[in-house]
Amino acid sequence: MSSLKLQNISKAYGKLDILKNINLDIEEGEFLVLVGPSGCGKSTTLRMLAGLEEVSSGNIKIDNNIVNDLPPSSRDIGMVFQSYALYPHLNVEKNLGFGLRLQKNENQLSEEEIEERINEIANILGITDILEKMPRSLSGGQRQRVALGRALARRPKVILMDEPLSNLDAKLRNQMRVEIRRLHDEIGMTTIYVTHDQIEAMTLGDRLVVMEKGIIQQVDKPLEAYHRPKNTFVASFLG
Repeated sequence: MSSLKLQNISKAYGKLDILKNINLDIEEGEFLVLVGPSGCGKSTTLRMLAGLEEVSSGNIKIDNNIVNDLPPSSRDIGMVFQSYALYPHLNVEKNLGFGLRLQKNENQLSEEEIEERINEIANILGITDILEKMPRSLSGGQRQRVALGRALARRPKVILMDEPLSNLDAKLRNQMRVEIRRLHDEIGMTTIYVTHDQIEAMTLGDRLVVMEKGIIQQVDKPLEAYHRPKNTFVASFLG
């Protein structure tokens, strides 16, 4: 588990400001939800944490180490995208083990260790019966479990999730919310989750970060933000 800090983070594309002076402390083992309407800057924040976007100004710290210039592979972060991004030519077992088999030097695992790690995560996610199947034959919920398992198999210190349930139907979304929260409580990794869905945010997060137009409007526990909104935007957005 790791703690994260965003210190005076801003992001601009030319003269267009996307994020404006973001300050945020994320505790070890916390489930933090970034929530807000489309275009508010939540996914950009996640991508900067992952190292997929450069920071215009400010510092990102993981365990008090500045990581602004570190590539994604050196940040010990797992990411689950909105699209499942599974390798279509690999079965579930090989998808789960893909990142593990690429690890080198002190992180390199033996084939036995990789198989053990795959079986462990498959058991946790309830996908042991589909390890030999190809992605095209899986349901949406199964594909999302595999995508989540691939990110978790490396045992990263931080998991980032960018609207991972938006492609699922309502029933599956409800099921996967429960699974994701249970998984977090069981494994305990620091989790940062992006969504525009207020119900998802309220049911998943230890704390919410409500964003609008690149600015943090409120950081609070879900019920505190709901019952004691800081401004009219938070009140109207959370309903």
